[in-house]
Amino acid sequence: MTKFLITCDPGLEDIAEMEIKENFSNAKVSQFFNFQGKLLVEIDGNYEKLFCLHSIHHIIKLKKEFYLEKPTMDEIRKVLEKVDIEEMENVETFRVTSQRYGNHEFTSIDMQKIGGEVFLEKYKKKVSLKNFDLNIRFDLIGNFGYVGIQLTKDSLYKRFKKVFHHAAAIKATLAYGMIRLANVKDGESFLDPMCGSGTIALEAASLYKNRIKIFAGDIKEEYVEKARENAKANGLEEFIEFKSMDATKLEEYFTSIDKIVTNPPYGVKIAKRKDLRGFYWKFLESVSKVLSKEGRAVIINLRADMFRNIILRLKTFKIVHERVVESGGIFPHIFVLERIQ
Repeated sequence: MTKFLITCDPGLEDIAEMEIKENFSNAKVSQFFNFQGKLLVEIDGNYEKLFCLHSIHHIIKLKKEFYLEKPTMDEIRKVLEKVDIEEMENVETFRVTSQRYGNHEFTSIDMQKIGGEVFLEKYKKKVSLKNFDLNIRFDLIGNFGYVGIQLTKDSLYKRFKKVFHHAAAIKATLAYGMIRLANVKDGESFLDPMCGSGTIALEAASLYKNRIKIFAGDIKEEYVEKARENAKANGLEEFIEFKSMDATKLEEYFTSIDKIVTNPPYGVKIAKRKDLRGFYWKFLESVSKVLSKEGRAVIINLRADMFRNIILRLKTFKIVHERVVESGGIFPHIFVLERIQ
């Protein structure tokens, strides 16, 4: 069994575990030291399919795990000198990347420096912080440490080509998690009425192609056109129907939608709190008019208390699930709603 440290969106570890097990029947998955956004994965055999998963960010192949009674730079050096990294034989350049958690008498920069010195002396390869062939990960969590090879240079959430980037866009991995929470089935209709640059619609199209009917829109015509360009850049335009729309008047465009998955504005650019409250109220009222009887709406929102209060006061939805996730240093909530029958 080969061990990996897999990183994902904090708060969506269960979604990542589910996708890993769907693709690797023999995989063993557990949370890495109860750290959010980190999973320990053991896989027997070929692991190339990891790079095709939609829920994960980085893949680190673990080479050695160790425990130190008292972590000091001298003890760390002794451990690193005993680590064999056969991948170093076939590269010209490398770098060491380190993270440190807990109280230590040294910094992560000190760790990187000692790691660089040890592996430079051992393998006689060049150190390059930017143009490296191999990224050696050396992290310390309290008294526990590990050494591994980071197999991903860029995060796997950057899988879509974007000719336009919306300032408030969510990561594709987060979009994937929301779509999984929507429990989309073949033959259903799917809508993101505030699509921005189109990340959620692109993710849905990459997963389902023409097995579902995907609609995406925005009140700003500019965003609709840019999202359409993003879809075209990824060869997905034929699977998404884009249109300008007002998310507070969905009944003017649709009679019934099975799944609504969207990332509405958080209110950063709306000065008055009452304006945001009114917008959310009208949006949810509109959703209640078009969401099918067995439908589901999945909505991510930073103003969780306000949003939850509106849902409860409207009395048209039940909250079947709610969770907190981390996204770019903020902690929005994902709400999963179904109609009250």
